[in-house]
Amino acid sequence: MNDITPENVQEKLNLFQQIQQQVQNLSQQISQIDMSIGETERTLEEIKNVGKKTTLYRAIGSVMKKVDDNPKLIKDLEEEKERMGIRNNSLKNQVGKMNEELEEMQKKLAPIMQNMQETNGKNAPK
Repeated sequence: MNDITPENVQEKLNLFQQIQQQVQNLSQQISQIDMSIGETERTLEEIKNVGKKTTLYRAIGSVMKKVDDNPKLIKDLEEEKERMGIRNNSLKNQVGKMNEELEEMQKKLAPIMQNMQETNGKNAPK
């Protein structure tokens, strides 16, 4: 991040707020993926104990489809869970880097903002 000057402080504040919003959005995605992973894990636990002759259905959008190959369904769900985990870890890494960037920006912005407030306070009419 470039140096912050009184001339570009508003631009840097806007950038800071944009990054905060991105972190919030990514955190929501992480929560949603965490819930999906948990749901997939519970599903896997339930269907791993059923026999090969047991009839299972899988939701595809708003339609239920009969599953003809239970072991393939288990394999597909395990692969889905793995993909979600990889995506989740990637998002968590992104959030971590963005939080580090926010901390760095905050350290640079805080003294300038304090200085500007003190300057404005001294110039205020009494």
